[in-house]
Amino acid sequence: MTREPLNTVVRHLQRLASAGAERSDQQLVQAFAADRDEASFTELVRRHGQLVWGVCVHVLRNRHDAEDAFQAAFLVLARKAAAIRQGDSVASWLFGVARRTALKARTGLARRRNHESRAVCRAPRRRP
Repeated sequence: MTREPLNTVVRHLQRLASAGAERSDQQLVQAFAADRDEASFTELVRRHGQLVWGVCVHVLRNRHDAEDAFQAAFLVLARKAAAIRQGDSVASWLFGVARRTALKARTGLARRRNHESRAVCRAPRRRP
């Protein structure tokens, strides 16, 4: 195999990768919403992942719970990308989604801990 076809493929991939960096957030969201363009979604995660991660960690204070909330926030983006209005900032939209997702997770975790602690207290005692 000659090197020329391989070099052409590499240049093409580099152009595709850099094309996402040149597009605005709104263009990326539109491309993902219209065509389910994975490169656009990947670029959105790359651009805003640190923001979403920071919100989730700040609210939940637990790395594992924050990972779940982080993934859930981007699942919301995947499901509702078409609902983001033209003038909306994707960063502020994701911030709000991440915060609500993390707060909901924190409430659910507290409810589960409370339920589990009551279940332990109610366990019947065995007589020797």
